[in-house]
Amino acid sequence: MKDVIQKVLKGDRDAYRGIVRECGPAIRAFLAAHLSQPDLVDDLAQETFIAAFENLSRFEPDSDLGSWLKGIARNKMLMHLRRRYQHGEALERLKAEAAEKVFEETCKLQEGDGAQTVDQLRHCLEKLPPRLLSVVRARYFERERVTSIASKLKTSATAISSLLFRGRKELETCLERSRA
Repeated sequence: MKDVIQKVLKGDRDAYRGIVRECGPAIRAFLAAHLSQPDLVDDLAQETFIAAFENLSRFEPDSDLGSWLKGIARNKMLMHLRRRYQHGEALERLKAEAAEKVFEETCKLQEGDGAQTVDQLRHCLEKLPPRLLSVVRARYFERERVTSIASKLKTSATAISSLLFRGRKELETCLERSRA
């Protein structure tokens, strides 16, 4: 394999195909052991070989090429998972902010009928199940963060977000019924 690497480093790009053919199955197997999506495995394997090609001059000739490639694949996989996690968190925050705006707009006091709206909201809050009511109160009346509520209740932020969504929907339905 050392001679193939030397050919690639001297400009023979076609020689790199031999490295991909030789090491590709092991890299794909490594990625597939950690990821369940075949398309993602293929994409990350391709990214691995592109990065390896671009950095082949840094490879120590006496080192194990397979281990070096697996290290690159591992880093590519971890970067992908971090991006996906960060994207998911950002999406959850965005959904929560949008839902909160809708909730606040729904409960906004109208001029002239403010007292009636407050009474309707109180009535609707009383109809919520105790756990749901405590989560809604903590978030919207005490302005606690979702993660803080989740920690107190020993559950996930996703579970709290789902409860808040359900609570907003129940309150919205109840308020609509009482206005009709």
